Amino acid sequence: MTDPKHRLTDDEIKRLIMENARLNKTVQVLMDRVENEMDQQQDSFTIFQTAIKLEETVNLRTNELSILNNRLRTELAEREKIEKKLQITKRQAEEANRSKTTFLATASHDLRQPLNAARLFIESLSAANIGPENDHYVTRIASSLDTLDDLLSILLNISQLDSGGIQPNFCHFSLQELLDRIVPDYISTGDNRGLRVRMVKTSALVHSDPRLLETILRNFLSNAVRYTKSGGVLIGCRIRGDKVIIQVIDSGIGMRADQLDDIFDEFTQVHEDLSVGGRGIGLGLSIVQRISRLLHAKVNVKSRPDSGSSFHITLPLGDPDHCINPWERTTAKLLPNSLSGRTIAVIDNDEDVLDGMQTLLGKWGCEIYVGISADLCLAQLIEHDICPDIIIADYHLSTSKTGISAIREIRTEFPEGHLGPIPAIVITSDRDPELEKTLKAENLPLIHKPVAVASLHALIQHLLPQS
Repeated sequence: MTDPKHRLTDDEIKRLIMENARLNKTVQVLMDRVENEMDQQQDSFTIFQTAIKLEETVNLRTNELSILNNRLRTELAEREKIEKKLQITKRQAEEANRSKTTFLATASHDLRQPLNAARLFIESLSAANIGPENDHYVTRIASSLDTLDDLLSILLNISQLDSGGIQPNFCHFSLQELLDRIVPDYISTGDNRGLRVRMVKTSALVHSDPRLLETILRNFLSNAVRYTKSGGVLIGCRIRGDKVIIQVIDSGIGMRADQLDDIFDEFTQVHEDLSVGGRGIGLGLSIVQRISRLLHAKVNVKSRPDSGSSFHITLPLGDPDHCINPWERTTAKLLPNSLSGRTIAVIDNDEDVLDGMQTLLGKWGCEIYVGISADLCLAQLIEHDICPDIIIADYHLSTSKTGISAIREIRTEFPEGHLGPIPAIVITSDRDPELEKTLKAENLPLIHKPVAVASLHALIQHLLPQS
């Protein structure tokens, strides 16, 4: 095998090929010259000398040509081997990427099930009269669940970040409203660890995607609290011209200069102090880097060992004339008994989700029949001789059953419903665009998990007969 240090470059190969052609041409010219001189000269001795000289020249050029051809054959054979290895490596990488995508799609459903159940129970609490203090806690829990869903979505769609499958939704919004949403969670975490987490208030507006930016800032704050033993963490911003720089500064264990380029790699943790940061898996800053590219934002980091770190992101200032509040959320507080007397069949293979749906729909005055399969739900409906007003089915029920087939089974048992085919809703955590096309072709509306309760209520009202 050719020593990589002495491997020919493309330019060298081109030069050798040209030299090969030149030598071939030289040999031909020499042969022609022999023939010409033998025709022109009558002196036998002179002809003999010329022939000997030309033979030596031809032998020399032929040897050079042979060596050159051998080098070319060796180099081309080596390049062919390298190309085959690259093709194998490429196929392995593509297969690994497909496996990652399949795993993330499967994990999405399992991870979102308990989150969906928690959301349903929280919305049921928010509809109850539990007092201002408890109501505040419920609101904070709901906000944390929203944040968890956003972070989970980004994590599960990390492959889509790489392929461009996630597009930012830019808008103008108040940076302080975003900080008020984020920082209290880390103040509480810091208090539990004996750290002081502070926020410098700001009146700045920013133009970005609020949820993607929230993911970045939460990663900054999470790392700052995780890798700080004593002292505190500060988050604030500075305005420079038409830009706003958001900074998260900590007094943590810090990093060496030669480690800073590695911290944005997947599954990389550069800290050698095992007494801090043990829960991280090294994906946070990798996701930050991907999102910052989507946002066209610059992320910088400064750090010194045992002196702390500073992470900052630079974004364009927002326009006050186009400012919105992207976190406005409608609660279920105005909805008690608003669906009184309606019968709803719910099918989901997760018992906690079924309990959450029963609790929530019961607050709205509904009569609910639930089951982990269409058969179990149908048995109750037939026993009570009642036709449901609407069907709500999870898409992933079992290895062989889907929400579509469950809806068909119930519709077959009650073909006319009250005023025609029974209205139905499919709920899923699957973000596959092909599934959305399938459901659209079946004329089945879709709600993604975790369920936005206000959207569910509005859709039920829209689909139910108004008689």
